[in-house]
Amino acid sequence: MIVHYTRDINSAASILSSKELWLNRVGLMSDQNDILFYLNEFNRLHYTQDLIATFKQALKLMSQTPNLNQKQFFTHTFLAAQLRKVAYQNGVSLGGSLANLLKQHSFMTSFNEEEASTFTNPANGDIAFEFESNPLAAPHGFQLLFNKVHYADSDKVKKLQANSGDDMTQFMESVAQENNSTFTDILAAYITKLEKQQLAYTNAVHDAIAGLMEDNRVSEAAFTPLDLYSKRDTVDMVTFIHGYIVEEFTTTFRKETGQKPPTKLEIKQTLKQNPEMIHATWIDLRSILIKDDASQQENEVRAILLPQNKKLFNQQKKHLPLAFQTDKLRRIVISPNCEHKAEWKAKLEDALITNKYANVVVEIGQQAIMNT
Repeated sequence: MIVHYTRDINSAASILSSKELWLNRVGLMSDQNDILFYLNEFNRLHYTQDLIATFKQALKLMSQTPNLNQKQFFTHTFLAAQLRKVAYQNGVSLGGSLANLLKQHSFMTSFNEEEASTFTNPANGDIAFEFESNPLAAPHGFQLLFNKVHYADSDKVKKLQANSGDDMTQFMESVAQENNSTFTDILAAYITKLEKQQLAYTNAVHDAIAGLMEDNRVSEAAFTPLDLYSKRDTVDMVTFIHGYIVEEFTTTFRKETGQKPPTKLEIKQTLKQNPEMIHATWIDLRSILIKDDASQQENEVRAILLPQNKKLFNQQKKHLPLAFQTDKLRRIVISPNCEHKAEWKAKLEDALITNKYANVVVEIGQQAIMNT
C-alpha cells in the first residue's frame, strides 16, 4: 500500500475535488538539506578525484621537465588546489550545478509504503490517502522518479567525514619535515593519501547505490527502473540534465577565472570527449533517493519530477499540481487521535459522493497498541 498523508480537512477535500496532489519545488522545501545531503557527500568523491588528477599531472611534469623550478611550480599547484577547494565549497562544480538545478526546477512529494496507515509521525498529518500503487504519471516535459528511499549506514558516512578532513597544508608540512624530502616526494605522498580516501568514498557510494537498486528491484512493477538505459524517458532526462550542468559549470568556472564563456561547439566537444561523465551524473541524481538509516522506520517513497528540457524553467511556482489516477485510491483513513475525526469523516464521505469516486471508503484508524 502506498500512503500519502495530509494535515487537515481542507487539504484533503481539495485533493478529492481537484483529483490532484501537489508536488513542492525542492529548493523551497523545509527539508531540502536532507534531500540533497547525499548529493553533497557524493560531491566529496568528485572533489577528491579532481585533486588526484591535478596533482598527478603536476607530479608528471615535475618528474619529466628538466630545469623546472620545482619549488615555484609546487607552490603554484598547491595554490591552484586551494582555489579549487574554495570553488567546490561555493558550488562551482558539476555537483553544485546539479544541486542548483534540483532546487530550482524539480518538484517532489512523499508517500510511505505501509500495509495500512500508521500515523507514527504526527508531523505527516491526521489524514491518510491509501493507494494500491503509484497513482502519478509525469506531465509533458518531465520524467517521474517514483521510488523507495534507501536508508544508508550513517555511521559509515560519519566515519568517512572524520577521516577526510581538510588537512592538505598540515599533511604536506609534516612530509616536508622528513629528512631529504623533495617536492615530488611531498606530492606523491599526498596523492597516496587522497587515493585511499577516494577508494573509501567510492566503496561507500557503490554500496549506497547498490542498496537503492536492490530496494527498488523487489517491486519492479511498482517503482521506476533505476538502470540508466531501461527507459527512453530516463535516458532523455539524464542526457538533458548532464548537458545542462556541464554547460552551467563550465560557464561559471570560466567567469570566475576571468575567461571567455564557452561556445556551444566547445560544450558539444566536451560532452563528446567525455561520454563516461553522464554515468557520474546519473549516480548523483539517484543520491536524492538516499537517506540516513536513522529514518528507516518511515519507509518513505519519493515522487520526484525532473526536467527533460528548458521549456518549463521559467516557472516560478512553489507547487506543481499533478493529477492522480482516481481508480488507484482505495481508502481514506483518519487518525484515531484526531480531535475532529467524526466531523472530518462525514465531510470526506460527502466529498467522495460529490466528486463521483467509486469504491473508496473513509475510516477512522485503530488506536495503536503499545507493547509493555
